[in-house]
Amino acid sequence: MDEKSKGDLGIEIHDRLIHSIKKDRRRKIKRNLSTVSFILVFAIVGCLVFFKQDHIRDFFKRNEGKEVTADFLAGTLTEQNNSFSKTEPLSVGNDESKAIFLDKDKKMVLNISRLGLGEDDILNIKTGIGEVYKVELPDGSIVHLNANSNLHYAASYLKDRKLTLAGEAYFEVKSFKKDNKKVPFEVKTEQQTIQVLGTSFNVKTTSSYDETFLYEGSLNVKAVHTGENNKLKPGNLIRVNSNQALMKSLDEGEIEEYLAWKDGFLYYDNRSLRFILEDLQKYYDFKFDRNSVPVENFTIYLARENKLEELILLLDASSHSILQLNDKVLTFRK
Repeated sequence: MDEKSKGDLGIEIHDRLIHSIKKDRRRKIKRNLSTVSFILVFAIVGCLVFFKQDHIRDFFKRNEGKEVTADFLAGTLTEQNNSFSKTEPLSVGNDESKAIFLDKDKKMVLNISRLGLGEDDILNIKTGIGEVYKVELPDGSIVHLNANSNLHYAASYLKDRKLTLAGEAYFEVKSFKKDNKKVPFEVKTEQQTIQVLGTSFNVKTTSSYDETFLYEGSLNVKAVHTGENNKLKPGNLIRVNSNQALMKSLDEGEIEEYLAWKDGFLYYDNRSLRFILEDLQKYYDFKFDRNSVPVENFTIYLARENKLEELILLLDASSHSILQLNDKVLTFRK
């Protein structure tokens, strides 16, 4: 496609897609004394890595009981332990009387208090490509679980409020007291243990480092390998690997990028084409050769409801290379 044709096509696609974009994309962080909001991101290139079963049970200190897996990709609800396994279709209702139902915004809601789990049981929630679900925890906290993600927590969650995460999630955490004492909210990834002390923050974990940004309040991050504790101040970003921890500050665009997915948007601020395509694989089923991706950067803000073909056409119209999508395989040529 010549440059003029690309330009004309880019304008046409942009005009169609722009209608799905919010007029005001600058978010206002809502402050609520009873609610804490933050994001956890666990990014793995190529496939999602889940926690080993023995690590999960050790973290929750639950050696007995069964694991109940709500697999939204397969559409099944499975109960299993060392001696039995039972699988049945995942039933979805239309009102709050059901354990799993669609809310008024047509988002899936999972209420574990209605699943009838035993004290030592562990719940495992799995989402597939392009799926975003909302989970209501027993303390009223809400977890927005992003595509291709995995969340574990015990049926006795109210005792210690512990969860594990692989993938990406946005948490709206409510304050909770037991015996007149505040119960902390704790989330574990492969590399970090994050304890909420009353705050809003973002966590991103890759295969080589963990990254935590503090919006407001107070936050303690403990490195799994070194045992080092770091208390962050608002505006701090800490990047931790097995050897060191580095601090810096994020600008407004970087902060906005982290929050876009929860509201159904894709936002990439001057990101490389490879970074964008790898992230898009959470939402769309396609493949590409990472070593052949052109070295180009883009800034994009679009609704996630758009089809992959439209997004690729938009990237192609803006690229110096030619991008072609055939049978879910994306190729590049000059």
